[in-house]
Amino acid sequence: MKGAWAVLLLTMMSWSAGAEEAVPLLGPKPVFVPGMYESESRNSHFQGEPAKSKTCISSADFDAFAADTIKQYNASPQFLKSCNLSETRQMPDGFAFAMDCKGAKTVITFRFSKDLVAQTIETLIPQHKAASSSILTMMRRVGDCPNQKAPDKAT
Repeated sequence: MKGAWAVLLLTMMSWSAGAEEAVPLLGPKPVFVPGMYESESRNSHFQGEPAKSKTCISSADFDAFAADTIKQYNASPQFLKSCNLSETRQMPDGFAFAMDCKGAKTVITFRFSKDLVAQTIETLIPQHKAASSSILTMMRRVGDCPNQKAPDKAT
């Protein structure tokens, strides 16, 4: 676990030293299909207590999902009072972004595969390292949202 925090800290330090703009992804982008997703989240501090839910994600594709996610953070007055988003990085299978909040540093990563989205939230609290945590959320597409047109099938 200590090694993971070292990697997180180094990643966050390298991001904060970089530009604010995301580097464009070369090659094919990850695939995201809108619809109803079942999710299960596990927190490193509460391993035996997963949180489960269902939610409709209506973003049209990967680019819209990434833009919608960042837009939600930037549109939240409560978030902006104590946090700043830093650079967004695109990866071959998703994207990640870092945020600097009063007393904490967080990296959020989304990875995509067919009908699956994995989200990892790594939070480092430098003054209280024992309170630092990691949350893994696995989301699996289970169908269409109410009133949603079924996605086109690839031929």
